[in-house]
Amino acid sequence: MPNWKELLSLDEGGMLQALRQFPEQVERALGLACRVPNGVQGFKNVVVLGMGGSAIAGDLLASFSTLPVVTVRDYELPPWLSGDTFLIAISYSGETEETLVAFREGLRRTRRALALTTGGALAALCEEEEIPWIPVPPGLQPRAALAFLLFPLLGCFSRFGYVRGNPSSVVTILRRLRDACFPDENENVAQSVAKILCGKVPVIYGARTTAPVAYRWKTQINENAKQPAYWMELPELCHNEIVGYELAGKVFPQGIVVFLRTSFDHPRVAKRVEILKEVLSSRGLKFLEVWGEGEDALSQALWLLYFGDWVSFYLALLNGVDPTPVRPIQELKRMLKEP
Repeated sequence: MPNWKELLSLDEGGMLQALRQFPEQVERALGLACRVPNGVQGFKNVVVLGMGGSAIAGDLLASFSTLPVVTVRDYELPPWLSGDTFLIAISYSGETEETLVAFREGLRRTRRALALTTGGALAALCEEEEIPWIPVPPGLQPRAALAFLLFPLLGCFSRFGYVRGNPSSVVTILRRLRDACFPDENENVAQSVAKILCGKVPVIYGARTTAPVAYRWKTQINENAKQPAYWMELPELCHNEIVGYELAGKVFPQGIVVFLRTSFDHPRVAKRVEILKEVLSSRGLKFLEVWGEGEDALSQALWLLYFGDWVSFYLALLNGVDPTPVRPIQELKRMLKEP
């Protein structure tokens, strides 16, 4: 068994502390929902602008909003964006190039707008345009700031009556999960899953409410554990990716499928998962299932998301790396600034 106490010394960037604080961050972030003015109500659709760890908040909001929500990871906006659109810009640093360009253009089409950021150019733009913005605590990795980027939106959408589920009820289950995953003298379930994924290439499968969670697992494994990972959505993958199983054992021997499950999965999706498990097994391909916990679909999806963060943290330690640094991203940003 790995010496987890010894491996924790690799966490020089303090990712464990960020993970530990997540439930309290969620509770605090829900309180920030009051900063969203009631005057923005009356919108018919939502566009969330963001990149990387900021954009996932838009994907998760879309899963539980009763109104259409589109996440834009680009410089350009949908042509249908209008005065009936609630435009939300999310940039932890406030300097995200794509988000700033799109937000400036969007403000020419709608004044129902909001930003979430620590400051920077995005905050300055909001002050100039008299657009409300929610200040996010600085000093975190953007991927570790999800509570402050997502839960103010879930809170205000709940207040407006636009959310399926109760965001406030999530805090209790997240605290229980933290207690179960925090390192002690016994190996916990997140560490056990990390051991299964170590040396493998995870392919994460989610459906509807868990599809953005599957994407979050993929990106957290990329950024924290510094290893390849992929994701796909059910039932779409049954119409294409499943055919790739034919040669997977030969060309992708280290692949392992992770099914993210909830008790609210569509019955036909649940049946497809059972069939996929048989198809994988008959070809000697590996898989595991992770089931969410909680009273509603929102709680179970966010349980799975937080559990995935823990798994990626422990996977980083097994890989012998500090979870916090993201050197290739910094290199790319530096090169983009060069003439």
